[in-house]
Amino acid sequence: MILFLLMMIEWQAVNKAYNDFEQELIVYFSISDDNLKYVTDDSIFYAEYEVQIKIFNKQGNQLTGDYWEGIVFKSDEEVNDSLKIIIPKTSRYYDLKIIDFNAGPILSVSEKIVQINYIGSIKWDIFDNTLSIVFSIINPEGEAINMNFSIDEIEQMVKIEKGDYDDTVIFYIASLPNGDYTLNIKTYSPLRMIDETKIPIKIARPFYLDETTWNLKVNQLEYIATTSEIRKLRDAKKRARDSLWHDVWKEHDPTPNTEYNEKEVEYFERIQYCEEHFSHGDKGWRSDRALIYVKSGKPDEITHYPYYIASINPYKPAETLYDSYEVWHYYKFNKKYVFGDRYGFGEFMLLNPDGSSL
Repeated sequence: MILFLLMMIEWQAVNKAYNDFEQELIVYFSISDDNLKYVTDDSIFYAEYEVQIKIFNKQGNQLTGDYWEGIVFKSDEEVNDSLKIIIPKTSRYYDLKIIDFNAGPILSVSEKIVQINYIGSIKWDIFDNTLSIVFSIINPEGEAINMNFSIDEIEQMVKIEKGDYDDTVIFYIASLPNGDYTLNIKTYSPLRMIDETKIPIKIARPFYLDETTWNLKVNQLEYIATTSEIRKLRDAKKRARDSLWHDVWKEHDPTPNTEYNEKEVEYFERIQYCEEHFSHGDKGWRSDRALIYVKSGKPDEITHYPYYIASINPYKPAETLYDSYEVWHYYKFNKKYVFGDRYGFGEFMLLNPDGSSL
């Protein structure tokens, strides 16, 4: 129910009972200021976006839909907005799109619609290591007596009263690292389970508060930070991590008077590119190609060559045979880098670490 992109878009859908034949679907979303492309008009920076939603039944037929347009002015804060739509109870899933008018689509997802039986209006929030789940109980006949809430191996059994009312369940989730989870809600009568609801949940603490994410991002600084800086970050207490991280990036910030650090964003965009393109047989951001890509950016040209067999010469040792080659050309630096696929599995090794002149 929440999706995190590179620059952070958060969204969450909440279902509420409306009448015997319809329900209300509310989608809350936030967009990081960095995720929108701003244009200027008379020194005023602004971005425009459109939110589209389509509702479908079990057979895939569209039942209803709507769209909304928004405008936001440049700030250091994220955009927080929401949409509401009345949908038939036969609705089963929805498509949600957010389109930046100046940059194109920035979110496109398809999700199941939670069916309201004994529980509805489910909304969750995470603060530090506490997961709060707010919901409405719909139990006018008193058929349900218990609900079991579980996420990973953490669970709570909640006693259900007769009637319609609001309630809250709190989970302590310090043991759960950042990632995607499913909240399972099982409803029981005195004799059996009578309903089950599954809610996708994304745990995404700030990276400096999550051990796994923090260690990974610190390790990924090896192409730009010094050994002592990396050691200091690794040893830092949680309360000091955020400020130390900003200190490391401060000297690389081309616009130090703003909150936005273009160099930091560009650096991790390159790391992400390496993970996506150099992980099939190679080592992703730790590969030799990543070493050059992260430091120098996208090459101006890449040429590919098949393997070759060295001439047999008794007076000269046999040359190393590579399955194929990539030559990266950087015309602006007057440099080229040669990579050889030693074993034919896609792991390219840098053959000239200092580069060669074009």
